[in-house]
Formats: sequence, structure tokens, C-alpha cells
Amino acid sequence: MARAKRLDIVGFYHIINRGVERRSIFLEPEDYDFFMDLLIKLTKDFDIVIHTFCLMTNHYHILLETKKANLSKAIQFLNDKYSKYFNKKYNRVGHLWQGRYKSYYLFDDAHFWIVSKYIERNPIKAQMVDNIANYRYQSFFQWKYQQDYKTIISESKIFDMTFKEYESYIASDMDQNALEIVYTSPKIIKKDGDLKVLYKRLETFFEMDRDINRDENIKRAYEYGYSKSEIANFLSLSHTAVTKKL
Repeated sequence: MARAKRLDIVGFYHIINRGVERRSIFLEPEDYDFFMDLLIKLTKDFDIVIHTFCLMTNHYHILLETKKANLSKAIQFLNDKYSKYFNKKYNRVGHLWQGRYKSYYLFDDAHFWIVSKYIERNPIKAQMVDNIANYRYQSFFQWKYQQDYKTIISESKIFDMTFKEYESYIASDMDQNALEIVYTSPKIIKKDGDLKVLYKRLETFFEMDRDINRDENIKRAYEYGYSKSEIANFLSLSHTAVTKKL
């Protein structure tokens, strides 16, 4: 079965990849350093801006911005170079990564800042440190202590904030509901063999007249690209009831 086509347009993405069977992919400090060296090369060779990143024991997070439609090639380069390094160093064979990397397209500034915060707070979430500033392998640490790998984020949008503003922002608790919205809408669907981005959220079809013009709005939402099941779940109707309105 052919793999699903990826969204690969210019813009902002949250990239996540894990070790196979959730095994550790960084075992020693030099492993983290090698990966961060690759991130520097990524920015130069693929004209990519890395805004935030965090390297955890068995996975990584990167918020990046592409200037060309080359995301797949860039991440393939990153994963391939690191897996070859890791397998050679630790005398292992086989896949290092758990399937394909995950990529989430970020549609606006609100999405950007929510994901930035989520990435920076990953070590807190995993209970690896009590203070974000104590975790070495992430963007905030590089900025705070002016480390050598700060060059990875030299063009980052996070510098739109002052250091104090950013530090305060990522120190506050994460709104999980906001994060869920980032990853569920707008929605990307496959239609007629091509990817289509549903920029308009499903709920916006029913905001002003959920009951008065419900039947018409059901038709509009379905024609736009939302499935019968999604509409039925949102309106607490049966699949059959929605079908009858179409």
C-alpha cells in the first residue's frame, strides 16, 4: 500500500520523531552534540529556520520554518545521517526510528507560540528537571547561557520577545486544550488524490445559527470537506440523520 502523501509546502512545522520501540537515541553527551551539529547543517544546506528544539532521551522536537518545499528531503537527511552515526558508534544494525516522523503544519502565530512553549517544557513534562533552565539540550538553554549551539536558533522568531518575556512565558503552565486545537484544526484531508487544507474550522459553520439554519450549514460543512461522521459527532446527531440532510 502506498504511503500517504505528506504536506510539504513552505511554512512552519512541528517535527517529532522517536526511537524504535521508544528506545533511547541519545546515550552520551557527544550524541546530542552530533545531532545539534546536524541541525546547524540543516539550516544552511536546506535554507531552514529552526525556531525551537528539544532533544529528549528517546525522541526529539523541532519547530522549524521552510523557505522551499523541501521538508521531506531535509528531515530525511537529518534522520539518515544521525542513524548511520548512531549505528556505527554503537555497533548496531536496523532501523533507529519508529516509523515515519510526524509533522504538524502550524497555521498562525497562536499555533507557533503554543508549540514553542510545549517544546521548551518537554523536560518538565517528562519530570527530567524541575527548572527548564537546567536542561541543556534545547533552545532555551542555548539562549539563556549563550551556548555554542545558540547558532541553531540564530534567526528564531522567539527573539521577538525579550529574554525575560520568553522565560516568563514558557515558565507558566501549559494549556492542554490549546495544544489539542493546534493538532486537530485546521484539518488536512486527502481529496481526489490530493491534499487539501481545511482552514475553516468545523465549528465556524454553526457559530451564529447552529439550530436555525442547521441543515444548510451541514451541507456547507460537508461540501467544504468535513466528513459525515465529524459533523454528526459535533452536532450530537446520528450518522444517518446527517446523511439525510445531504
